[in-house]
Amino acid sequence: MTRMETSLKTLEIDLQSMEVRLSDMEEKINSIDTKLTQVVDAILGNPLTKTGGFIKDIETLKAKIESLEKSQKDQDDFKKKVSWTVGIIMGLGIIIQYILNIYTAVKK
Repeated sequence: MTRMETSLKTLEIDLQSMEVRLSDMEEKINSIDTKLTQVVDAILGNPLTKTGGFIKDIETLKAKIESLEKSQKDQDDFKKKVSWTVGIIMGLGIIIQYILNIYTAVKK
């Protein structure tokens, strides 16, 4: 074998090795791409399957929280109204009782 033949054989072996590494890297890239697509679908949702992902879940939770906050505010307002009503009725009762006491004392 000449030196040229040896170089060609070495070059051919290197090329075969590079092809194997290239196909391995292509498989790994495809695997990473698939996993990345799954992660993006989980976060943003998938338009094909009509799933909303985490973003949709967060928006749903925000809407529910806003609804609960509004309900809580309505209940607080109702409690304030009831408290004021009870306070006014008690105040009127005390004033009426005071006036009745004075009236009965004057009438005797």
